[in-house]
Amino acid sequence: MAPGYVIAACFEGAGAIGIVVALRLLHAEQRAKAAELARFLRSGQVPDAPKVKVVAEARPTPALRLGPTARPARAIGPSDALLALRSAYGAAAR
Repeated sequence: MAPGYVIAACFEGAGAIGIVVALRLLHAEQRAKAAELARFLRSGQVPDAPKVKVVAEARPTPALRLGPTARPARAIGPSDALLALRSAYGAAAR
């Protein structure tokens, strides 16, 4: 084997060993957290009911005030797009 392949194989092995060590550390940390939680729950320091947070009262939504438009709807003619569609598809003007 060429020396490059040996070095690459060593790096692959080191990476695999690193992954195994990291997984073992994560597992040990998880076990420690679980043990700490179990100890806390057995100690009796857990409150019986959760604390109620005071939430600000919701404000009512403001009423919509609709005012008159500048021009009545009849004064506004059909749009250019509507006229183009009517002329393209042969619809009669209403």
